[in-house]
Amino acid sequence: MPFNALTVSIVIPVYNEENYLKDCLDSIAEQTVRPLEVFVVDNNSTDLSVSIAARYPFVTLLHEKRQGQVFARAKAFNKAKGEILGCIDADSILPDDWVANMQEEFQDDSIVAVTGDADPYDTPFKSAAGAVFRFYHTTVSRLASGHAMLWGANCALRRSAWKKIRSQVSYRRDVWEDYEMSFLLARLGTIVHDPGIKLGCSFRAAHQSLAKQYEYQFRAVRTYALNTSRRRTLLFGAMWYSLLLLFPIARIDNVVLERRRAKAGAVV
Repeated sequence: MPFNALTVSIVIPVYNEENYLKDCLDSIAEQTVRPLEVFVVDNNSTDLSVSIAARYPFVTLLHEKRQGQVFARAKAFNKAKGEILGCIDADSILPDDWVANMQEEFQDDSIVAVTGDADPYDTPFKSAAGAVFRFYHTTVSRLASGHAMLWGANCALRRSAWKKIRSQVSYRRDVWEDYEMSFLLARLGTIVHDPGIKLGCSFRAAHQSLAKQYEYQFRAVRTYALNTSRRRTLLFGAMWYSLLLLFPIARIDNVVLERRRAKAGAVV
């Protein structure tokens, strides 16, 4: 079958991302295959995020007043014209073949969504952080759901599939919208996890307080509770909350990182 290059729209929700957005957009500018369009969705930023996005002629800037990634993504999804909707975060740094790889993945008509892996760039324990991500997101979530789960900072879905599920999305801020989409999309076709599609990302979420970590991780468990059986939810929750045992290591990671930053600043 000849290669049919499907068009790709990239969507980036943004809330106060002035420290990350430039590098993200620069990586899009370096793509070997240009996306059809790039949406930056401002979600009530109070910093320089909007002015940074405005410097890039290929960016279409949207504004979403309802706070939350689920609303920001949906705003752009509903306006996008690309056959494939690429989902990344403002701290994502794409390899130059990201768009090309996504186009290739969707050559199989049975595939409704594709997700990749993380390559954390702001942690002293980079290899360990990547391994933890792969174990929990790839292994634990798949064991509990029975299918691959999307990671919202590095994934893509067919626009035709989004049109079928958008009325079923709960639009709740207390769930993981990427995991909720995964449950809905899995009913339509195959979700592929390709570890070869890897992009740079911040490890900042792991450096939050224990209370914030608990609240954030519970959103994942709640997403399972709303979308699958009690047995699968209990299985997921039991395995997922072992993540909190790694909190002391994350704190050490944060201390080491801050010391490195302070040392670098002193040298400059």
